[in-house]
Amino acid sequence: MKIGDAIPFVPMKFFPKSVYQKPNPELYISESYSIFIESVANTADPARCWIVRETHGWYDDTTKTFLHKVETLHPIDPLHFMTFEEAQKAADRQVLLRAKSGFRFLFTMGNDKDWHQRFEVIIPSGELKPLP
Repeated sequence: MKIGDAIPFVPMKFFPKSVYQKPNPELYISESYSIFIESVANTADPARCWIVRETHGWYDDTTKTFLHKVETLHPIDPLHFMTFEEAQKAADRQVLLRAKSGFRFLFTMGNDKDWHQRFEVIIPSGELKPLP
């Protein structure tokens, strides 16, 4: 198993979390940050094997490709490994950080009937306002 491999018991339903500058990125090409929680294999402490990763770029619907995909956060030092609960909180802090810089429209994986859920991150509180 290597970094990024799926682990079946992890409740990843709401990841990745992608934040956009525009509320309807499917209508226009919109820059985004996508935040993930992933496990690191062969850590000294199996309970502290989680990291938060982030990529930046934009999705071009016409070509069905993610353009300018750049990793903007990918810790590799064991000092930054966390428990799953800590990683969830760190991912939420990363969403809030990006929202404060203008990327306040949050898309998460949805339930069975909707492929995604959409929210506006209210600044400075970090509360989520559902979008239609």
